[in-house]
Amino acid sequence: MTRFLEALGGKLAERWIALMLGPSVLLMSVAAVGVTLGHRRWHDIGLLLTRLNELSAEPALRNTGTLVLLLAGLLAASAGLGLAATGLGVTVERLWLATRPRRLADRRRRRWDDAHAAFDHALLEAARAEGTPGAAAAAARARELSARRNRIGLTAPEHPFWLGDRIAAVDTRVWRAYRLDITSAWPRIWLILAEDARAEIVTSRTGLAAAARLMAWAVGYVAVGAVWWPSAVVGAVTAVTAWRRARIAGVAFAELSESAVDLHGRQLAEGLGIACEGALTEDVGAEITTVLRKRT
Repeated sequence: MTRFLEALGGKLAERWIALMLGPSVLLMSVAAVGVTLGHRRWHDIGLLLTRLNELSAEPALRNTGTLVLLLAGLLAASAGLGLAATGLGVTVERLWLATRPRRLADRRRRRWDDAHAAFDHALLEAARAEGTPGAAAAAARARELSARRNRIGLTAPEHPFWLGDRIAAVDTRVWRAYRLDITSAWPRIWLILAEDARAEIVTSRTGLAAAARLMAWAVGYVAVGAVWWPSAVVGAVTAVTAWRRARIAGVAFAELSESAVDLHGRQLAEGLGIACEGALTEDVGAEITTVLRKRT
């Protein structure tokens, strides 16, 4: 038990250092540099070195008790800042997946509707051009417009942000294909997944949370930009990086979740005692949904 607790404490310390202490100390260091230099002398390294020398010459800093108190304060401040960033990251993630504000969602919906109408028109033109010299060009045009629509959303948008629609599309696509309520089915599918499949899904989901947390740190750098503008530039670059990572992780999470249903839907039906010969069908999916919802 002692060895287990020591190992557990070591892992928790490593995780705390990776997620909180390092980023917190870095942000506080940038803030200290920003307050020292300001906007007008933002690149004055000489001034920064002078202030550091003056600070190191302070008699109080040569006292061991003072140094211990400063270190404790630094650790406490970094922990508080790390917890704040974690909380803000959760808020950012909820914002990405939220259905409001509706005005932004409606604007994305109108763009999708226009792209969908253009695709339908191109599909009709491709059907009319079948067997003619222009058939290949018409088919290529239809594929291009289909890809353009899908870049907006795989299904009709209901969220202000692309990420929310991409993840919500899993529910819509599974329902359309199998009449299966993934909200009810997912806990049961999770139980029959292999460990490596679970690990892949957990990794992608963790990546999405990490991207949201990185966006929270970006907000901190932008805030420091009020006193030192280079920090705002760093914050903007960090925000772009966080969003790109969130898109990659969100796509991976959505694809893996949908794949789990495609590959294990039949196994779920058999586990519930529902006959399923061959691929999962709408009738079988509807029966699974009825059983899992307990007729509610």
